[in-house]
Amino acid sequence: MKFSIARGDLDKAIQRVLAVVSPKTTLPVLANLLLTADEKAKTISLTATDLDMTVTTATAAEVEAGGGITLPAKRFAEIVRALGDADVSVSVDGEEISIRSGKSNFRIVGIPTEEFPTLPKSDMADAFDVDAELLTRMIEKVSFCVSKDETRPSLNGAYWEFKADTMSMTATDGHRLATFSVAGKFKKLAGNDMIVPPKALSHAVRIIGAEGGDGVKVAAHQNHVAFFIEGTTINSRLLEGPFPNYQQVIPKDNDKTLLVGRDDITNAVRRVAVLSDTLTHQVKLTLGKKKLDLTVSTPDVGEAKEELPCKFDSDKMEVGYNANYLLDVLKHLDGDNVQFSLGTAVGAAVVSSAEPAEGEEHTCLLMPLRLNK
Repeated sequence: MKFSIARGDLDKAIQRVLAVVSPKTTLPVLANLLLTADEKAKTISLTATDLDMTVTTATAAEVEAGGGITLPAKRFAEIVRALGDADVSVSVDGEEISIRSGKSNFRIVGIPTEEFPTLPKSDMADAFDVDAELLTRMIEKVSFCVSKDETRPSLNGAYWEFKADTMSMTATDGHRLATFSVAGKFKKLAGNDMIVPPKALSHAVRIIGAEGGDGVKVAAHQNHVAFFIEGTTINSRLLEGPFPNYQQVIPKDNDKTLLVGRDDITNAVRRVAVLSDTLTHQVKLTLGKKKLDLTVSTPDVGEAKEELPCKFDSDKMEVGYNANYLLDVLKHLDGDNVQFSLGTAVGAAVVSSAEPAEGEEHTCLLMPLRLNK
């Protein structure tokens, strides 16, 4: 195998796949990138896998001889990043890889391609189209709620759901929940629901941001999903379900409404939380008709209090939340004002933007903390 390529193009290709390489692995070949060159197509491709997720990217190059090899991912990336602006020439002799650029010359040892895991197969012909900006928005609006509790594997991903007239994504860790849905024509996809690991979703967002483009193709299979983004393909194992019936836990009878400025409450919570308990991070909200008090009182630490203007359509009420969870929810909402729909002080609050975008619905659920007396 022998090819030459602009250093910048090679570096970009490496960065698209490098994040997938496991820093610690019992299989040495998983610390390597699979590098192949196609003489006819005049392209090279790089592939990385951790067995759960595989990313392959292709880029144009001057290929003199095709072939393949696996080479140490981190070392290869560091070498390419450190080179000057001259084109990079790569050639392979057995298991030795020669890398030349200008007056720089490196030789590293690889592993034969036969030892690299078999790559999952996905056919773009079976894929459906998703707007890249919309997909990014959906992922960013819910992924912060994905659970890290490995004893509940179905909660370790985002639930991507399709109905005839809506597409939605939902995540929960038991303390908070976020669901984002958009109206549209999805009849052909109805029932193709899946639980996607957050690593695959975050990598898709990263590639979309780097590559640009308007559309993403997605192919859903029985146990894995593939994202086709420009010249990059992300294949990820799906998580086994079922996902909990989240609609059942969203209160339908919360009859009290609080309206408050999103920036106002975000900044206030951030300030008073400085003195919150290091375990519970509790902040108490005292809701009045036109005034919202935020209070933190932690023994042996101190107290903090802040007052905000608000609109509350019920009698005085006190409720406590984990400040970090509350801030996460507020950070991912749009608009100038936020709406809390409340029932009782021990019931879940439904939190949403007071000015939702047309055709979209973004709802967050926040479980309260029992207040210290």
